[in-house]
Amino acid sequence: MRTGKRTRIRILAAVVPALLASLVALPPAHGSDFIDPALTTIVRPRTAALGGPYSTWDEGIATLFANPAGFALSEQEFQITELSTWVSGPVFSLSSAIAEALDGDPEDVLTTPEVTDLTRNLYTRVGLTGPVALGFVGDGIGFGVFSDGGLGIETVSGRTLEISAEERMLALGGVGFPMPLPRGTPGRLYGGVLMKGFMHGRTSFREDLLDIPDLIDDADFGRFTDEPFVLTTGVGFDLGMRYDRSERLAYAVSAQNVLAPAVETSYETLDAFLDGENATDRERLWAPLELNLGVRYRPEAPERLSGVSRATLYFDYRDAVDFLVRPDETDNIALKPALGVEVVMLRVLAVRAGFARGLPAAGFGIDAGPVEVNTAVFGSELSGEPGLRSVFNAMLGVRVRL
Repeated sequence: MRTGKRTRIRILAAVVPALLASLVALPPAHGSDFIDPALTTIVRPRTAALGGPYSTWDEGIATLFANPAGFALSEQEFQITELSTWVSGPVFSLSSAIAEALDGDPEDVLTTPEVTDLTRNLYTRVGLTGPVALGFVGDGIGFGVFSDGGLGIETVSGRTLEISAEERMLALGGVGFPMPLPRGTPGRLYGGVLMKGFMHGRTSFREDLLDIPDLIDDADFGRFTDEPFVLTTGVGFDLGMRYDRSERLAYAVSAQNVLAPAVETSYETLDAFLDGENATDRERLWAPLELNLGVRYRPEAPERLSGVSRATLYFDYRDAVDFLVRPDETDNIALKPALGVEVVMLRVLAVRAGFARGLPAAGFGIDAGPVEVNTAVFGSELSGEPGLRSVFNAMLGVRVRL
């Protein structure tokens, strides 16, 4: 190894643990100063079926959203594109009720006890991830550019619903590298640094439930351009460390959104933004720091289980210092553990299951070389307490890689 490269690794090896150790000293900020941390990551079906990306992850593109230390271990993967469609909440039940209202009397249909219960605390989304999903991971580096967007309907109060449309672009890039251990210490230590930037646009309007059939019947979706538009942009850093005690056992810590400032810019309408008019308001915010601790175990596949190529167990304790970062918005401790298992058979079929934020997840994937298909069904807890506002989601994704 050349002297210059060895010096750079020593510098990074000193900086990364120092930064991670100093995170708990960050001063807490008021909750209103934060954006939704979901704006800084992308949900993908493979990891969603396991309960989300784990801090010990080291396989391909998903490492970008887990822990940059994994770049040092991941095999090369060059993804050309990925297309994933997803639904959240009772999309089909709501669609059926609205379709029935279009054919009959909206007030008779939409005021039934069944529809009233459905919309009392409604949260539903449909969306698409991609087709911009280009990325590379391997040889100690990782980078990618991704897009996603969707439509949503959420209860505001009573029969008033908020209908929203949003689109996002996210770019990430970083490095992973080996770190020195004291002489005689078993295993290997790795660190990683990642920088990311994002741009998210959202417009919405409110409508009475009984007026939704008329809105659809008139095909008045151009109304989105006449409503207020909010553009959120930001940058941030992720840091990570990983210790491989052996080939089968690994520990990791990842700090996401370290020093991640954002700007939320409001415009009178979407048309005003597109026409280059001045903003009506601008607010400086932060993406909240999330510190995750994880363990991964990969047992040796028993010979009697013919066809099993690999089995992997994951465990994370997520957002471990939210009580310091966001003391007014801490999650119940029961929502923090996450557990996932992936079993790969014949190197083609992967069966996955997980448990995160107090809710189950499951799915499978088919790896056909350059094309991979993944599915996931998983729960999301939107509140900070178990079972208070749970939503189930379904995803189907196809990605193409070299």
